[in-house]
Amino acid sequence: MKAAVLKNWFDLELCDIPMPVPKENEALIKVIRGGVCGSDMVVYKGKHLTATTPTVLCHEILGRIETLPEGYEGPFRIGQRVLMNPIISCGKCSACRRGMTWVCENLKLLGIHVDGGFAEYTKVGVDKLVAVRDETPDEVAILGEPFAVGAHVMVNSKLQPGDKVFISGGATVGLYIGLFAKAAGCDVIISEINEPRRQFVESMGIRTINPAEIDAIDFMKQETGGSGFDMVYDTSGAPICALQMPDLCRCGGKLMSLNLSGDLYQFCIGKVSFKEITLIGNRLYDQKDFEEGVRFVEDNWKTMGLDRMVTDRLGLSEIHRAIEMMQTGENICKIIIYPTK
Repeated sequence: MKAAVLKNWFDLELCDIPMPVPKENEALIKVIRGGVCGSDMVVYKGKHLTATTPTVLCHEILGRIETLPEGYEGPFRIGQRVLMNPIISCGKCSACRRGMTWVCENLKLLGIHVDGGFAEYTKVGVDKLVAVRDETPDEVAILGEPFAVGAHVMVNSKLQPGDKVFISGGATVGLYIGLFAKAAGCDVIISEINEPRRQFVESMGIRTINPAEIDAIDFMKQETGGSGFDMVYDTSGAPICALQMPDLCRCGGKLMSLNLSGDLYQFCIGKVSFKEITLIGNRLYDQKDFEEGVRFVEDNWKTMGLDRMVTDRLGLSEIHRAIEMMQTGENICKIIIYPTK
């Protein structure tokens, strides 16, 4: 079968590889759509802290069940459309014993440590499947995994209605956090330097600023009287955004970075101490968050126009074009890959 294999950092090749062979309690999945994520770029560049090669990239996977384990009597059926929670945890380490399986000390992920979805077929444990409603279009359903991250971000953030929220970065990650926060009754601002992307965020009903034209600190003073935002997220990965986070946040407020890179950044930790700011880590999600993210998309895609988030569609043979678009910021929002196109 055809697959996009990351053979080494910056070395992604379209190859013929053997079909995956499911193990006990695994399902074989025929891939329908694969989403391109910013973390795929972190892996591609060799900046992910734990990624391994060679690996078939892609952890945002919509597919159809091709086979189920022998003797399976659960809720899923052959031919059913499903999304896949890509987390593979050991169940034995101290994190797993505490119920934090998404930060397992031996964590593996589809598309990062084991073969993922930029292929014609993949495999996954049946306990990681989430059914997709029949009436949900493929290009809406594929958003389930990113919104699962958003659901977990909301759990960790503990936002309150009326909170003032500032988000650096208006690509897919920043946008879905903004949509969740707005749905929670928060006043949301997204800072985005890419003008077409900024306009797209505005079209989704979220206020924006262009940091090339408006200084973020000056804007904070105008918006909050100088006290700062209740919650500040950085989804951009830009060093200046990380450095500014404590200055944008109010005393007793909260900061969260969604950056998964191993790069080193300047950061004034003393400002966190002086203002008694809470600094929150966030990585993935549990199965409940995953299901909640899928249901949020299915329940709200029509009223919130979430189907418009898929802005670019490419075939598997065009995977290098997808990488180029992500690196240059040419994509407006979500790029999806058709495995048979």
